[in-house]
Amino acid sequence: MASKRQPYWRTIGTPTTIVLYRTVDRWRYAIYFTEPSGIADGALNDPASSSEPGITQAACLKKAEELTHRRLEVVWRESDQPDWWTGTVTSAGPRPPAQPSQRVTQPGQPSRSEH
Repeated sequence: MASKRQPYWRTIGTPTTIVLYRTVDRWRYAIYFTEPSGIADGALNDPASSSEPGITQAACLKKAEELTHRRLEVVWRESDQPDWWTGTVTSAGPRPPAQPSQRVTQPGQPSRSEH
């Protein structure tokens, strides 16, 4: 029987906003999604918290693209709070096509191996 489980990145929505902020020991981020809505947050292991914002923004964008499996274009702006930046996702590329092993079969439908 084929699994109905999808890869996590097929269940998250379209990214709309990225918040990036510096803490004492590292940079942290939050990515906001729509359709369905949700939030993914975490810390960047690299670069160091002393790194320039531009370097960190590039690292955060890479992390967001890895998480969503999509190519993103982001416009960053400095927040009114020190060491905080907000990125607006201006373009989110399409999700890659599902691999045959990732296709979800409906109950009663044969899987590819049953044809």
